[in-house]
Amino acid sequence: MKTQNKVQLIGYIGADPEVKTTSGGTTVAKMRMATDEFFRDSSGNTQKVTTWHDIRIWDQLAASIQGNFTKGSHVLVEGKINYRTYEDKSGHLRYVTEIKALRLLNLDR
Repeated sequence: MKTQNKVQLIGYIGADPEVKTTSGGTTVAKMRMATDEFFRDSSGNTQKVTTWHDIRIWDQLAASIQGNFTKGSHVLVEGKINYRTYEDKSGHLRYVTEIKALRLLNLDR
């Protein structure tokens, strides 16, 4: 294998996932997930930095998350990093970084 785009995150869901169906009939879900990093500052105090991740889930995996994943669920997400751009209503170019989930595991169960 010469290249790889793979990410694994363990964290908590920030809000109930939103599940929708596209006009083409594809199921898609989105959710925000928080991961925490702890470190000691120069004074010896423990500090916490929270990073929020945008997760997109497609097809059968998206359909399976309803009722199984809710706000506060402790989850493992495996997938790949996707980057995209779009132009907003005022003509500004916006950049989006998302995780395309390929595997989800509820660690609460």
